Amino acid sequence: MAVTRTYGLTGGKVKVQIEDLLGKTPGGGWVYQAPGVGNKNAEGAHYYYKSQTADGSHKQAPAAGRFSFNLNITEAGQYSILLRASRDTNNPGDARNDIWIKVDGNTQSVMPKGTPKLTSGGDGFVKYKGATTSWIDAKQFSTPIEGDRNAPSTVVFDKGMHSITFAPRSTGYHIDSVQVIKVGGSKTTASTTQVAAATEAETGKTAVEKLSETVTRPEGTDKVGVALDKAADKTADKGADKAAADGVVSTKIAAASDDFEANKAAASKDLEFGHDGAGEQSVGLRFKAVALDKDAEIKAAYFVFTAAETSKGAAHFEIEVEDTTHAATYTRANGPDARAYLADDVDWDVQAWKKGETYKSADISELIRDVIEDGGSDALDALAFRVSGSGERVAEAFEAKGDNAPELVIEYA
Repeated sequence: MAVTRTYGLTGGKVKVQIEDLLGKTPGGGWVYQAPGVGNKNAEGAHYYYKSQTADGSHKQAPAAGRFSFNLNITEAGQYSILLRASRDTNNPGDARNDIWIKVDGNTQSVMPKGTPKLTSGGDGFVKYKGATTSWIDAKQFSTPIEGDRNAPSTVVFDKGMHSITFAPRSTGYHIDSVQVIKVGGSKTTASTTQVAAATEAETGKTAVEKLSETVTRPEGTDKVGVALDKAADKTADKGADKAAADGVVSTKIAAASDDFEANKAAASKDLEFGHDGAGEQSVGLRFKAVALDKDAEIKAAYFVFTAAETSKGAAHFEIEVEDTTHAATYTRANGPDARAYLADDVDWDVQAWKKGETYKSADISELIRDVIEDGGSDALDALAFRVSGSGERVAEAFEAKGDNAPELVIEYA
C-alpha cells in the first residue's frame, strides 16, 4: 500500500521521490525499477504502469494504484506541479503520455481563473500529460475541447495543508519524482553587457559589480533608458575589454542551427519556450567560443534573452546541460530531446515579459561547473542546454538578424 507523507517547502519548492511513497513493492500495477534499469538517467528508482483495460488507457481514475502526499503551504500563491516522466516509446502516441492527478478534492477547483475545462477522470482527477522517450518534466493538464490550449500544471494554494494524488492511466508511462514550486521570477531590462559598460562609465562601478545587480527600468523612464543605451554603444568595445579583465565572458548564439525549437525543427525568428502552436516543446541552446580561463572559478552564469512578445501568464522552466563539452549543432534528427543531459537541472520561475525588454535566466553556474568538472575548461568547445517547462515566453532568435540573439554570460574569479 502506498505511503502518504507530509512535506514542507524550502525556498518555495519541494521535490518528492516516487520511491519514497511507493517503496519496492508498490502493487496496483506499478512496477519497481532499480536505478540503471529501464529508461536511463532516472533519479533513483522509478515506475511505470504495466497493465491496461481491454479498451486501452483507463478512461477513469482506477482505485488501485493511487498514491498521494500532503503539502504544508506557508505562503499562499500559484504553484507549478512538475512530474519527471518519460515514455518507453513514441508509438502509439498519446496512449503512453499521461497519468491521472487530483489536487485537493478536485483539481479544477484550484486552477487559476480562466482555465478551460479539463479532461476528467472522475472523483476530482484530471488528465496530466507530457513525456518523451527521454526524461523530462511533464507540466500540462489536458483539455477535451478542440481549440482550447492545454493548461500549464499551475494551481492556486491558500495557506494551509493541501494534497496531491496520482492514479495510473497509461502503459509505458514512467514516473520518477514530483516537484512543487512557487511561481515567481527575475528580470533585467537592458542588455547585461551594455548596462555594465555604460554604468561603469557613469558611476565608477566595475563590470562585475554591476552585473551582479538586477537592473530595472521603471515605467516613464524610457528617455533615461535610451540615454543609457547610447552610452553603452559609445563604450561597448572598452566596456567589453574591461569586463573580460574583471572576470566576465559572454557569447551569443552564432548560427541558425544553434537555437532550436523541438516542434518546429527549422529556422525561426523567435523561440517559443514552454509551448508553441503545436503544444509543449523543448528549446535547445548551443554556445561556442566560451573563452573561459583555465584557472577560472565560476561565480555566476545565466542566459540573457530579448522578449519577442509580451507575456503575462505564469511560467516555470527547467534548464538542463548536455553531458559534453563538445556539443554538436542541432538537426531534425539530433534535436534537444534526443540528447543525454546531466541529472541535475535548474528551476527558473519566470515573471511577465514585455516585448523588446531584456531578461536573464536563473543562475546556471552549477550546471556549467558540473559539465566541465572532468576535463576542465581546457576541454571546452561548445556547451548546449535544454529549456523546457510550463507556461510560455517568446524570445528573439539568431534568425531575427538583429543583435538580440540569446546570450550566455559567465562571471568568474
